[in-house]
Amino acid sequence: MRACLPAVMTIAACTGPAPATPGRCDPPTGARAEFRGTRAPKFGDPRHASPDLVVAVGEPFTIRGKFAYGKIRKDLEDEDVSLFLGEGTCGPWDGEVIASTDDDGFARFAHPGFDRPVVRPFHLIVRGDGTRTTGTIWVVGPGTPAVLFDIDGTLTTGDSELLEDLLGDGAPDVRAGAADVARRWAELGYLVVYITGRMPSLRRTTLGWLDAHGFPPGPVLNPDDARDVIPSRDRVGAYKRGVISGMIADGVVFEAAYGNAATDVCAYAEAGIPPDRTWITQPRAACDAFAAPHDLPSYVDHLPTLRDHPRAPE
Repeated sequence: MRACLPAVMTIAACTGPAPATPGRCDPPTGARAEFRGTRAPKFGDPRHASPDLVVAVGEPFTIRGKFAYGKIRKDLEDEDVSLFLGEGTCGPWDGEVIASTDDDGFARFAHPGFDRPVVRPFHLIVRGDGTRTTGTIWVVGPGTPAVLFDIDGTLTTGDSELLEDLLGDGAPDVRAGAADVARRWAELGYLVVYITGRMPSLRRTTLGWLDAHGFPPGPVLNPDDARDVIPSRDRVGAYKRGVISGMIADGVVFEAAYGNAATDVCAYAEAGIPPDRTWITQPRAACDAFAAPHDLPSYVDHLPTLRDHPRAPE
């Protein structure tokens, strides 16, 4: 018998604490159940994804995962997915909550919110085969100081590097000094936020790339609607603008933002990050009706300017 299976599942309604296992750091494993008839796994490897979330203290939110298989991203429809929320990377894990995917391969889990700033990892696990996607919830209070980084062309050496990742031709090249600058902001007490128009299926390799190059941990935000990856002001620009303005409304205060194109300048400025706090790797990238941002020819040269930068407000 299945329990808790409406299209959007309220976590608080059917969770219970799961005991931690001392001395171990195993990910959660949900109960397995037979698929109800899907053919999606026959199309190839899992391409599941769920972006991180940045939410305000006391505000309800929804965890949303996209489940698909193979190069054609065949959606997993009307199948059960389990959610586990952890108190830390190694748990303890809250009790299993189950929801069904819709016709577009999405499973949704509504949560009433947290009453204090916390960082909570989560796993979404397909019950039929045990494949999963993971993410993290960052609950922020008013005045949370942060710094924003785009990825392609900003942390990588160019937008074309995305094609290498997409085609499996190798990991993108990193801009010299980029990780050092991001780490410096983290050392100063700022939340480092990464935002990208990369498609959901590249999330796993994106996280691995950031980790391999020594970038500090922080929310990694990407669209789960394929239309929002189109590199235009009306698509990826609008996606970034909406996410950034939502974070600002939730209390995040951006001290600086880094991008590589006019769409970034516009998205940042229209969301509320002024151009005088924006650094752009592509020379002369600007947005009509706004002042020009700072050019950023080199992270290596930029790093010394942060040596005496004040620490983030407590």
